[in-house]
Amino acid sequence: MKDNRIRNRLLMFKLGCIIIMAFLFVGLQTAEISAASGLKLYNYTTKSYLTYTGKQVKATLNGKIISKEKTPGIIIDGIALVSYKDVFVRSDIDADFVYNKPKSTVTLSRSGTTIVMTIGSKKATVNGKAVTLPVAPVKIKYRDAGITNILVPSRFVSETFGLGYTWYSAKSTVAIEKKSSVTLSYNSGKKFEYTGTLANVTIDGKKISLGNMPSIITNNTAMLRAKRVFSDSVIDADYKYNKADKSVTLSKNDNILVMKIGSPVAHLNGKPIVMDTAPIIVTNHEVGTSYVMVPGSFTASCLGYDYTWDNPNRTSKIISRKDSDISNEDKVEHDQENPTEKSGESPSPELGDTGVVFDPGTILHEWTTFDTLIAKSSGVTELNMDMLPSEENGFIYSVARDYSNVKLNTETYMIIGSKPFEKVTSKKNGQLVNLLVSNMAGTNYIYEIQGIHGNYVKNIETEFDYNTQSSRVDFAVIPENYSYDIKLSEDKTILYVTFYLNSLNQVTIGTNDKNDYITLTGMKPLKVNMSEQNGMLYIDLPYTVNSIGDQTLMVAGSKYLNLFYTVKLPDKTQLILGMQDGTQYYVSETENKYTITFQNSNGNVANPPVQPVVPEAPEVPVSEVIDIAKYELIIPKPAGFNGEQILHKDDYFNHRFSIKLPGDHTAYLAANPIINNSSVIMDVSVFLNANYETEIMISTSRLQGYEFVWDNNSIYINIGEPRDIYKNIVILDPGHGGPANGAQYFGAKEKDLNLKMLYTLGEKYFNSNPSKLKVYYTRETDVDMSLSDRAAYASKMGADLFVSLHMNASLSTAAYGTEVYYSTNNNTTNKAGLNSKTMATLFVNNLTSALGTNNRGVKSERYTVVHKNTVPAVLIELGFMSNKNDFALISDPVFQENSVRIIYETLQQIFELYPTGR
Repeated sequence: MKDNRIRNRLLMFKLGCIIIMAFLFVGLQTAEISAASGLKLYNYTTKSYLTYTGKQVKATLNGKIISKEKTPGIIIDGIALVSYKDVFVRSDIDADFVYNKPKSTVTLSRSGTTIVMTIGSKKATVNGKAVTLPVAPVKIKYRDAGITNILVPSRFVSETFGLGYTWYSAKSTVAIEKKSSVTLSYNSGKKFEYTGTLANVTIDGKKISLGNMPSIITNNTAMLRAKRVFSDSVIDADYKYNKADKSVTLSKNDNILVMKIGSPVAHLNGKPIVMDTAPIIVTNHEVGTSYVMVPGSFTASCLGYDYTWDNPNRTSKIISRKDSDISNEDKVEHDQENPTEKSGESPSPELGDTGVVFDPGTILHEWTTFDTLIAKSSGVTELNMDMLPSEENGFIYSVARDYSNVKLNTETYMIIGSKPFEKVTSKKNGQLVNLLVSNMAGTNYIYEIQGIHGNYVKNIETEFDYNTQSSRVDFAVIPENYSYDIKLSEDKTILYVTFYLNSLNQVTIGTNDKNDYITLTGMKPLKVNMSEQNGMLYIDLPYTVNSIGDQTLMVAGSKYLNLFYTVKLPDKTQLILGMQDGTQYYVSETENKYTITFQNSNGNVANPPVQPVVPEAPEVPVSEVIDIAKYELIIPKPAGFNGEQILHKDDYFNHRFSIKLPGDHTAYLAANPIINNSSVIMDVSVFLNANYETEIMISTSRLQGYEFVWDNNSIYINIGEPRDIYKNIVILDPGHGGPANGAQYFGAKEKDLNLKMLYTLGEKYFNSNPSKLKVYYTRETDVDMSLSDRAAYASKMGADLFVSLHMNASLSTAAYGTEVYYSTNNNTTNKAGLNSKTMATLFVNNLTSALGTNNRGVKSERYTVVHKNTVPAVLIELGFMSNKNDFALISDPVFQENSVRIIYETLQQIFELYPTGR
């Protein structure tokens, strides 16, 4: 009996093994068949059918899949190619594109970078410059899906656009990283993508609304909106900005703080104080508005408040001192949702000389929404029913749009379950809302929403995690500014997720004795983009719902406005105003109100724009008859100004330069066209810039120098290679930059000191007269440039000399003084009789004698920027940051100013002693 049982068990074991082997065999066969079948493709370039059996490439953006399952990328010659539309256009990368079918070219543009690629060719261009691709783009048809795509090299396009890129071979995944950014410029300088911290501000624990300009970090300093934070808040300081000298004055009790844009020296009650970081005017180009930004810690302290930086929460915390005289009554007034402005007046513009003379006057038209038409978020983002965990999971049947209780500014989605939901948590991560639903199973699926069921959500992805027995539901939200909440149905089997946008709740058009105005009131602070064209002011409110309804009317009774109408678009509300000729406008914001004030050019709201100081012109007027054939560009000269008023700006990084004429002459130049005699000039654009100057922007196909002369009729511009235009050319290299900080002591970074001295303070010297000294900088902002590229810059720009500025450091804190380096590898005497060692000697002697620093002499090292250079080149180590006495000098504004002046004067001396002969 026992033997029979053993025999039966052995038989069952053998039978089980046979069944398992059979399953394994079938599974292997299935896997082999699947792999062998691959992707059935048609290649339009080779006009051939093929079956692709290699890796099928997926693409993610910040961890979110953006490629399509039915049309994956492919590998060619070890390079991952992906659909340009799916990955770079239709995703949050949001590149612009043009597909020229006859020429088989694809053009992708993003943040000032334009890539032009040709199908089947490795030749491409980036911003007009020829480059070679690692593999040619291909046009293929996925035969099973019936879809045709153009695939481009993923790493090349990603990195050219400045995106992070990682290839995960095991997962066949292209992982692209995009940092959130905002387009800014400082002090009317060059636009750039700011990817740093966007911070908050609290005063005594209460968060301050910063409108369209959050705090930013520059030079390791939190920069705060001067007026919004210190004047329009509970702090209640008096604020004034003087456009003439660019001074910012904040007064509180007995403290009067005066700062100047771009200057590190402030005055508190008349006494000078050196700041770590100077105030700046920041222009947020995404909303077209400029803001005065001041160092938060310094300003708060001067006005009698304590300040701390909360790094985890990215927040500047301003705290009242115990002796603060802020009364409870004051706090109540300022803590109201819509605080009343001082003296009942609207706030003055941040960049205005004086407050706006504003009273409601006569309200001509006003539209207000009904509260029942809009909704606000409840703020509920977690649900816990305090139920005992179920023994069995429920199931998510579907996710769908809910149309049962629609408000103007909401979209609601239903997650329908088979049983009551027990616990739901959620997290907002930028434009992604992640829900985690416990004890609910579901299918892995992506619901495409945008343009089909709604305008707020792009897609919804569900995924079940077997390990945690929970489902993840991800909402990819299209707007950047939104709120959301979650709630359950009465039987708890439907989870509602509602997204809320801002709402335009009221529009008021009015007039008074001085000006016209329009006030926009939002449910929350409004993000506003404005543009002007042909006498029309276009006001765009991105992803803000028009709750006042469609309006069209002729504005009667106003001085400067004649037309108003609204346009409702899926992604924005647009307001359009018709203005009389010669109308100017100014903007002021307070909490959720946005007021635009209109007046003529002689109105009392703001003085006419102050013209900047004109640099010494490198050109001279001519009295003889001009041979116009000698000039590449001829600009008809409008009447009303002389040649000395002509301004110019060389944007050599982008191969363009501008001529600027005071006043609006756009109509005159439209009627009297500019003559272009050069094939190098790619484009000539004429427009009225923010400084009320007619700017003529000339774009060239390659780097060009320029000079101009004028007579009573025209401005004549000669362009050419820099060495054909300029007598003396120098490369100035502020050492380090970007992630390369250089030496760091006492809270200061070497890269910042180098840039501040050589560019911020030095520009007024080095760019004052290009006919005597033309300077090209290796960097004008906080960016890095490879050492080899810096060394090659002299040859690239046709320079005569190269000067790099650094600050020194040593393990020994006793080391101090100034030393200048050159390389024996680059010490050949040029035609003028100058070599690098001679130039180094002149610099070290002039600097130490004028500044009083210790002369450590001339030294030779194989530093790349001097060793691999092609012209006389030196590297100045001005002082030791590691030495307290030296650091006190190099951080002193007067010492900095003197240092850069001596560098400028030494360059002039060198060219006098060793003339180029040009």
